[in-house]
Amino acid sequence: MKKTKAKNIILVLLAVLCVAVLLYTLYQGLIIYIPQKQEQQRFEELRQIVEREREESSAPVQTKPTGDDTQPVYTEEENPAVYSDIVRINDDFRGWLRIEDTIIDYPVVKSSEDDPEYYLHRDYDKNYSFSGTPFIGAGADENSDAFVIYAHNMNNGTMFGTLDFYADKEWAEQHPYIHFDTANEDRVYRVFAAFQTTIGGENEFKYNERAGKLNDEEYTAFVKDIKEASVMFTGECPDKKTQIIMLSTCSYHAENGRFVVAAYRV
Repeated sequence: MKKTKAKNIILVLLAVLCVAVLLYTLYQGLIIYIPQKQEQQRFEELRQIVEREREESSAPVQTKPTGDDTQPVYTEEENPAVYSDIVRINDDFRGWLRIEDTIIDYPVVKSSEDDPEYYLHRDYDKNYSFSGTPFIGAGADENSDAFVIYAHNMNNGTMFGTLDFYADKEWAEQHPYIHFDTANEDRVYRVFAAFQTTIGGENEFKYNERAGKLNDEEYTAFVKDIKEASVMFTGECPDKKTQIIMLSTCSYHAENGRFVVAAYRV
């Protein structure tokens, strides 16, 4: 009888422990899921702002009729800039990044060189954010010969969570273009390689240190090094010096791993 009672107590304790573990797991999931959901909702609001501005900028603007003309006059000369509202929200805005058939559709920012990773865990409104905001790294900007845009590799596939699709050459060939539009111009880049490296590893490829201004010799050497380090190479390299954009995120092939996609401006 005592053994049965003791066994029942053990079973109850185990059941309570299992319920406690389940509740804790659900709690942990919720405190991660809910903020990430809110963060992505904010990005969706920013996308809607941009979409509205695009529609307004493509529509003719009505001006007052002149003289005896009673018909309205339309002109596109005074149309608002597509990203004017986005810049007003945060003047660290440097461009909008898009890749077709992925969730990558985000504003890109750049902070000061004193704190280049400011947006690693801050949203576009500069509040704390686990997901952060894609940002241009140290030593370069959107007008440099080469620059890097960093973002997290989120488990839910957001941010740069789909960037490693470019490890597949067939997928890369079907999605050859990266769109990065600045406040002043729309830009298109052609993907030519993707590579992996490990920060602090024996054969680390310090691609981030090659960002910035490059002379012709440095540029040629950099393209060659990207090709040699690549896990995916399309077979096409820039045939002349043109701007290189690199998208960088964490990779789980190794501790402190990185996965990087390189593209040149066309």
